[in-house]
Amino acid sequence: MFYKNWMSYINDDAKITRIAIPGSHNSATIGMNKFACCQNGTLYEQFEHGLRMFDIRLKADKKGRLFVAHGIMRGIPAEDAFKDLKRIVDETNEFFIIGLRTYMNQKIGPIKLSYNGNTAETSRLIREYLSPEKYALTDISDIGNLTMGDIRKSGKKYIIINENAEYDFSVSCPLEYPWASDVYGMKPEKFSKVILKYFDETDTEGFFGFQTQLTPNPGTENGWMKWPDDLDEMIRPFIPQIVADIAADESKLNKVNVIVGDFMTRDYMKTNEILSLNLSKGIVKAELEGEYRKAVGR
Repeated sequence: MFYKNWMSYINDDAKITRIAIPGSHNSATIGMNKFACCQNGTLYEQFEHGLRMFDIRLKADKKGRLFVAHGIMRGIPAEDAFKDLKRIVDETNEFFIIGLRTYMNQKIGPIKLSYNGNTAETSRLIREYLSPEKYALTDISDIGNLTMGDIRKSGKKYIIINENAEYDFSVSCPLEYPWASDVYGMKPEKFSKVILKYFDETDTEGFFGFQTQLTPNPGTENGWMKWPDDLDEMIRPFIPQIVADIAADESKLNKVNVIVGDFMTRDYMKTNEILSLNLSKGIVKAELEGEYRKAVGR
């Protein structure tokens, strides 16, 4: 039960952009080819594991049918992903973040690839499944000062972030999500230290997405031939130390917000590590702190 309502343990005055929030990278890629699959749980199962940020990338086929995408690979129908999101909305008062976009254009050698996101169909799915008039947060005029108490009073349950606000009820809310192929292609022992630089290099009044997954890329230390699940196996032992390094640095601890990774439903280790940062931040309700500590193994 804790992982389905952990936000209820957070103080009213905690700013949403300063709460440590577990999330997933390429969130809806369950069932994809081994090369493209980054998660082994549905969006709802990820919610059950405490995740509150979902990174969903879409593309349409030639008939306009919309699917989850990871590059050239096609996954589940987008409608299935929205059905999962609807279940979360229907069953909880927890607040969550939806990063929603068409899969970005790619260049693979001399080949250039571009994707159609069928904006109209995406907007239709938002309206059909997510009751956006009631639950979508669209007033982001002071997002940096928005607190859990504000969200609770408003009754809003989610925010849909899209750089160009191209979907109905989506907003162009600041979401810094630093990534570079050479860094994310490093060997894990080096990577786990180098990625901490993003705390020093990133300033935003909005959300800060800190990515912890290794990524296969040609020309990098890890190369192209390791699959996401292989790379996850390599980085997992380093996650506790990454979190400990954040907790030990006051500047990083203050700034840490959304932390995402691959294969977030394998167990609760990553979620527990991330949620432990809210104890270090001192934003867990005093009367519930003991219960929270027990739940996250602290």
